[in-house]
Amino acid sequence: MGMAGRYRLEERIAAGGVGEVWRGRDTVLDRVVAVKLLRPEYTQHPETLARFRAEARHTASLSHPGIAQVYDYGQGEDGQPFLVMELIDGPSLATVLARGPLDAATTMDIVYQTAAALAAAHTSGLVHRDIKPANLLLAPGGHVKVTDFGIAYAAGSAPLTRTGALIGTPAYLAPERVAGGAATPASDLYSLGVVCYECLTGEPPFSGTPLETALAHQHGRLPPLPLHVPAQVTVLVTTLTAKDPTARPASAAEVARWASRLRDELATGSTDRPTGWHGPAPTGSLHPTLTGLPSDTMAIPQPDSVDKPPPSHLHRRWTVLLAAVAVALAAGLAGWLLRGTPSAASQGHHAPAGVHSTPPQLVDVNPSLLDGQPVSAVRQQLTQLGLQVQVEWHHSGNQPGGTVISVEPSGQLPRGTPVVVTGALEPPGHDHGGGNSGNGN
Repeated sequence: MGMAGRYRLEERIAAGGVGEVWRGRDTVLDRVVAVKLLRPEYTQHPETLARFRAEARHTASLSHPGIAQVYDYGQGEDGQPFLVMELIDGPSLATVLARGPLDAATTMDIVYQTAAALAAAHTSGLVHRDIKPANLLLAPGGHVKVTDFGIAYAAGSAPLTRTGALIGTPAYLAPERVAGGAATPASDLYSLGVVCYECLTGEPPFSGTPLETALAHQHGRLPPLPLHVPAQVTVLVTTLTAKDPTARPASAAEVARWASRLRDELATGSTDRPTGWHGPAPTGSLHPTLTGLPSDTMAIPQPDSVDKPPPSHLHRRWTVLLAAVAVALAAGLAGWLLRGTPSAASQGHHAPAGVHSTPPQLVDVNPSLLDGQPVSAVRQQLTQLGLQVQVEWHHSGNQPGGTVISVEPSGQLPRGTPVVVTGALEPPGHDHGGGNSGNGN
């Protein structure tokens, strides 16, 4: 089978809902290529056809070793669109993760290479919008290739989707995109953080229906990483997956530098790390995923937010309570031990039980002692100790509203570590007000 009198199709190597990929040969330049074809039934589907053309245009505008190169775009004799791409002789990251998680150093190498490729795309005004393991191909020699820019957003371009539709894969969507916000470089970084989490655990953080999964990213908290994951790697994942886009790293280039440093430190600091994927890649060829509008477009209703603090009347009620616990705060609120701060005696206070002289860059967070404490007091104290505190609110049975449910991560944390404090919303029926408890001030 031939295409445009130049490309000879030799073997079909992948198929999806809207297209298929063939191993082919460019008879003019005498080189092996990958030829991506749109299924005939979608050649008259305006949205899918526009996205197929956009993939060719967007990817061809990029030149980076971490992005699968596009060579040509055209139509066959029967009018069927085709895309000629670099052939990657290696599996997708999704295929590799199906066999189990990767070690931290390998994960950092994948994050580094992906972030470097995203930095090139973002500099060119492109946001990928669908970073996930299936769109990261692992070439021989350990090289990562980012593929499938079919739903990428180009600054200044017309939208490719109808109003109200959410484009992307729910398991990797940033919270602001679930809420209807625009795709930005920060939303790509959130997706990369979820990919990093999956590399370390072997599975995405959330599962369920597409709607349930998307809403979990908007309102839920990522489950803790395994204890064997190095603390600095946990900090990177936590920062990438911050709910607030402004709390994430400033750029993909910054993430690349961060991951590269961690990779090098892990590689030189341990000789018995668990085995993971280290090139060359396994045999076989997998190619850009064949996403289409029917499979990755989802209309998301906008529920009442539960990320907001309790209503203002709760703040008034807590004013009295906070005054009552002021004495306890003055003596040092139990629940954390500041490592290496000036001694309590030197400041004229009695040290709380368990204070030890330790290096000044660490803060010991003990969540079992923080549970049930006022959120505002916990947030203030952790912030003063040098941690970056983010507060989330959730319903929690009959626990008093405004009190701490959990603090993550915990243990000995470096100063500057992002920490999520989860507070209890007022139980239903006890708001004493006229509005929904999730929509307070």
